[in-house]
Amino acid sequence: MMHMSPYLFETNINITFREVIMKKYLIVGLVLLLTAMITGCISTSETRKSDVVSPSNIIKPNEPLAILPFETESALSNLGGQLSDQAIVYLFENSPNIKIIPGSNVRNYFLTNNLATTGIPDMHSIHSLQQGLKCRYLLTGNLYTSIGDVRYTQNYSNRIASGSVTVRLIDCDSMTVVWAKHIESSTQTTTYYFQGMQTQTTYQTDGQLLQQLIQKLGYEVAQNFFQH
Repeated sequence: MMHMSPYLFETNINITFREVIMKKYLIVGLVLLLTAMITGCISTSETRKSDVVSPSNIIKPNEPLAILPFETESALSNLGGQLSDQAIVYLFENSPNIKIIPGSNVRNYFLTNNLATTGIPDMHSIHSLQQGLKCRYLLTGNLYTSIGDVRYTQNYSNRIASGSVTVRLIDCDSMTVVWAKHIESSTQTTTYYFQGMQTQTTYQTDGQLLQQLIQKLGYEVAQNFFQH
């Protein structure tokens, strides 16, 4: 029977002990590395959030802002013009000193100079607008609306008007979009039924529902205009 010498036995113990210590250091090192990576990602995310600048900080005092009536799916709809007008009301409530060229003036200028009034203005239109109305920035966007009934149970249903608007702020000097935002909202009225018969309605016409929707979207456009 072979016996291990005390020296070899002690050597093996030292080697095993060192391996355990090295493994512990390796684990600790990996934990510290992962912590640093996560912290770095969070810091980067926070930095990116802080880098987001609102239009109210982009536009300097005495730099006129032109607002073009928002585009709608129907050429006969005036909801886009109503939305831009509603946004102007709330913009003035937040900043009474802001200089705004209203949508009616912008559209009339486009029509007078045979410029396209639909879609995002091209470089020629933006340059002409800048020269003619002396505006540095142009706010434009697209509005989408829908209205319909949603029957939840046999006892009641909702008439819902929903809409979304994509807003863009264009720098007329650089011909680039410097800010954009997508906003959604909805309004509704409820109808109650008993044995299939309508009994009570929190009544609002489709026109009233759409008007409330436009007011809410206009308010949200103005709020996002001033938010970081």
